[in-house]
Amino acid sequence: MKYPILFSLYFMAATMLSAQHEALFDDVSSFGAFGGPILEFSSINGQLVADVGGGGALILDEFFIGGYGMGTDYPEVNFETAIDGELTQIDADIDFGHGGLWFGYVRDIEQKMHLYSSLKVGWGRADLEYDIADLPSDRLFVLTPEIGIELNMTKFFRIGLTGGYRIVNGVSRLPGLDNQDFSSPTVGITFRFGGFGSYWDWD
Repeated sequence: MKYPILFSLYFMAATMLSAQHEALFDDVSSFGAFGGPILEFSSINGQLVADVGGGGALILDEFFIGGYGMGTDYPEVNFETAIDGELTQIDADIDFGHGGLWFGYVRDIEQKMHLYSSLKVGWGRADLEYDIADLPSDRLFVLTPEIGIELNMTKFFRIGLTGGYRIVNGVSRLPGLDNQDFSSPTVGITFRFGGFGSYWDWD
């Protein structure tokens, strides 16, 4: 009796293993990877600043997914606070940094100039820095959608020029500042070095 049962179980297992299963990346025909610096111009507390950082990602056809990190310590904020029991007017530096996931879509990747878009979903922190005062900090959520064009400089080097908007949430403890002081239109320059498109076909 046990032999027919074992045979039936073996037959079912073999049938299941040989069956075709659909997967999320079944239709991907090419892949690649890139990394490089990112330069982003924006406004913090009404001051023009340049955020500097970098990122990298895995490319699946026209999409990419990876990570990034960037920040700046240039802007300032003026406010009144108590130092040694006396109210003092100070100018504190704003140290702002964030990083997280980076998603993108690049259409017609083989053309010299083509559409480029991305979405950065990050988490970060803003600190106020001043020599003789213990100042608060906030942990932030940062969302930055952007769209623009990308230029193929060589087979392995590309430049993206984008415009977007940085949405910041979580500012609650920084004196004289709120979410809107960090949320801003952005202009970005992305340098991507790596393997792209049909150069890395796996078909």
